[in-house]
Amino acid sequence: MFALLTILSTTLLSYALPSPTSCHPFRTIFTTSQSDSFIAISPRNSYNMAGDGLHLYLDNPGGDVTRKGGVNNKVADGATFNSTFTFLYGKVTFDLYAPIYAGVVTAAILIADQGDEIDIELLGSHPSHFQTNIFAPQPTDHGPLYGVFSSTDDLPSGDSGSGIQVMHSYSIDWNAERIIWSVDGKEIRTLRKDQTMDDSALHFPSHPVRIQLGIWDASNPAGTAEWAGGPIDWEQVPKRMEAVFKSVQMECP
Repeated sequence: MFALLTILSTTLLSYALPSPTSCHPFRTIFTTSQSDSFIAISPRNSYNMAGDGLHLYLDNPGGDVTRKGGVNNKVADGATFNSTFTFLYGKVTFDLYAPIYAGVVTAAILIADQGDEIDIELLGSHPSHFQTNIFAPQPTDHGPLYGVFSSTDDLPSGDSGSGIQVMHSYSIDWNAERIIWSVDGKEIRTLRKDQTMDDSALHFPSHPVRIQLGIWDASNPAGTAEWAGGPIDWEQVPKRMEAVFKSVQMECP
């Protein structure tokens, strides 16, 4: 069974379980109190609650980790959390710190059972940038469209000097016609529905999604490791790295 995340919802405006397409505004500040807004889908020892937020860990996979052909022979299991609800359209803001070690990826995404995704990904190898992307698989696709709708943009500032980025607020504002990504309240990227055409099919996310928070090891396969600036050099990085999520806020259209 999934372990319930212990969090405090400071402004939960609806206590009834939402329908798959409804949006219910709330703000969750991660502390040591209990709520049912999010669940862990990773072992209890892969995350921790503290007064400064939800700590998601990526631990050394143990044993000898060897690098060959641009990949590691072992990949660490990072912590992941999902929201216990789904929604169709709304604005989600994540306040978080991300580690800045090459090969480590911190993700704040919206994900649907049908494969739709709206992504914010922070690559530890590039602390002065953030990446955005979408997926909406179609029957005509010949495989995942990894780079077709992605973008890399500048962050206001990068390294905090302690192996982790300074905190930023990242937002995904999604409606039926466009997606806007913002950082610290500043709109950075807009993607319109009519810009998501590929091979005569629209690839605009249109299914109810969950909120997902995570940290993961991009050390294998080779293409993923190259994209993330990896693989992770476990001889140089701490045996435990972490991303810290301070809060998540939902605003509705």
